[in-house]
Amino acid sequence: MLDTETGLRTWKAKNLPANPQTLLQQPIWSTSIQFLSRTDTTPVKESTDLLAIGTAYKQLQIYDVRTDAIQKRPVLYTPEWDSTKENVLEHRVTSLCQLDSNRIIVGDSAGFMNTIDLRKITNKHGRSLSSSVGRYCGPAGSIRQIVKHETLPIVACVGLDRMLRTYDVNKRKQLDCVYLKQRLNCMLFCSDGSWSGKDFDEDEDDLEEEGEGKIDDEDEIADYIDSSADEDGSAEDEEASEDEVTESEEEPNQKRRRR
Repeated sequence: MLDTETGLRTWKAKNLPANPQTLLQQPIWSTSIQFLSRTDTTPVKESTDLLAIGTAYKQLQIYDVRTDAIQKRPVLYTPEWDSTKENVLEHRVTSLCQLDSNRIIVGDSAGFMNTIDLRKITNKHGRSLSSSVGRYCGPAGSIRQIVKHETLPIVACVGLDRMLRTYDVNKRKQLDCVYLKQRLNCMLFCSDGSWSGKDFDEDEDDLEEEGEGKIDDEDEIADYIDSSADEDGSAEDEEASEDEVTESEEEPNQKRRRR
């Protein structure tokens, strides 16, 4: 981390400890970076100056970026990916978004959006599988950015599937899906107040009204009308009219023969 005024380095991260069996360092490949809010984040190791990093090796790492911090290694991190075991993240991390003081949405290259609870990440025992508390379904391509609305419980994402999708944070339900023709890398919520909390509540009421009826409601049953009888009657009428036409044509021919 550099100071933009002086250009000097103020903080530098350290890698995780080497593997105790092979003595090899874990490879480093950071693909997504997100500073966590000081006011909305629960302190970790008595610090709120936290930096979340997603890697191409399917890991989420949390660093304490204080200049006087003793530990330069990650204070929280998901276990290293292992093909023989269950893992918290299964694909390369491409986007991060902070939901609240304890939860982070992690988007990956396969289109999955997983909600990670930092309180359930354990670095000493187990695989921290319980830290994944939910998944948002819908995206079909690599997710490039996830953004949370400032006031409403809504998150939006864009990616290589050319879709803009919005979700309800509490229910993890998709609200909107718009096709935007291009592969997208970033987005922003408009700050002109055109999307207010009142409109969001009205949309929820409309969705409930448009939904399916209650189970106790009786189904409407319409009387069955057999149209085959009408078709048979119309066919008979057509045959009768054809017979009349042929008889009318034969009468003048018979008169001519008699003369």
